[in-house]
Amino acid sequence: MVLETLETAARPSESGPLVAEAANTPPLAETSSNQTSSKTPSIQTIPVISFDLGNRVNAITDGAQVKHFPSYSSHLSSRQDLDYNKPEFQDGKSFRVDIGALSFKVGVIAGSLLAKPTFGGDKWTKVQEFLFAGLSALGIKQAGHIKELRCSIPDDQDLAQRTPFEKLANQSHQFKVNGTEYTVRIGSVRIAAEGKFAWHRAIKEGLLQYPQYLNGVLDLGGGTAITRLITPDGTIARDYEKVLMGGTSQLAADIAAEVGQPGIEGHIMDAIAKGDRSVHAIDFAAAYDALLPRWVEGIRNELNTAWRPIQGQYAQILVVGGSAPIFAPFVKDNPRYVIAPNPQFYALEGMQHG
Repeated sequence: MVLETLETAARPSESGPLVAEAANTPPLAETSSNQTSSKTPSIQTIPVISFDLGNRVNAITDGAQVKHFPSYSSHLSSRQDLDYNKPEFQDGKSFRVDIGALSFKVGVIAGSLLAKPTFGGDKWTKVQEFLFAGLSALGIKQAGHIKELRCSIPDDQDLAQRTPFEKLANQSHQFKVNGTEYTVRIGSVRIAAEGKFAWHRAIKEGLLQYPQYLNGVLDLGGGTAITRLITPDGTIARDYEKVLMGGTSQLAADIAAEVGQPGIEGHIMDAIAKGDRSVHAIDFAAAYDALLPRWVEGIRNELNTAWRPIQGQYAQILVVGGSAPIFAPFVKDNPRYVIAPNPQFYALEGMQHG
């Protein structure tokens, strides 16, 4: 997710854990004239935050820690009470996010209260509530300055995907999460195509063994399965980009139809991620065993068809994303496929340090 977007923006000299704000940073809030001390509130500077807006899971890192929570969000009615003392609130999995006059339930609690997963709606309308929830999960201070926000999107040339992130740049944002007020300034925003930072990290770490050739990235997420070819100098071969069979959401939809339970696709995806084969009293193990090989074969067939004209001109395919572990057994003996370690967060960590 590099290098072709917002290149002129100032970049931090390093990415890493949260650090204290420089003394010459302007205050984010005025002090009261009635205060006995003239000191302004302590402002926290964070060099880089990397954020992955996912269809099943959102993930965020400051370089020292990775936090993730389910991608459920919906408006919170004034009648809905929430108990912040419950474990999922304390563990950074459930949130109430207030932005101006709008209130949202986010994460586990939203899923429990029947919010639709993001693959069932337009996730680009939910960037702020998911990002602000993630910043709270990281434990940032109430006054902060993020020098650079990095993010990846499926199509980095699509304005509908880019604009919600670009609007965050060079702005101070006021919001509340679980009743705590925050004022956070975001400096530059760096956007790249999904797969780019994963490729860069795999080249740097030697995971892709033939860096002198074209190599591919297959990002198997919850809502999409995206594949790209990237040249040795980091240029995306745009003519060979392809969105494949719809990630795990397609598999979940097929399973839901097979067991006659449309509408439970999000719960099926969560169960698969946990290694379960049932939702409530509905056992979908037989459907999963029958449909998983078909799903994998569909992805491979689409990929082979798209890249058949250049079959001998690329080296390996790096597989990342939350669905990589269920894909991996089917290609374990094929040296052309390389499964990333910790595949769900491999790209995110590459984004942070790339």
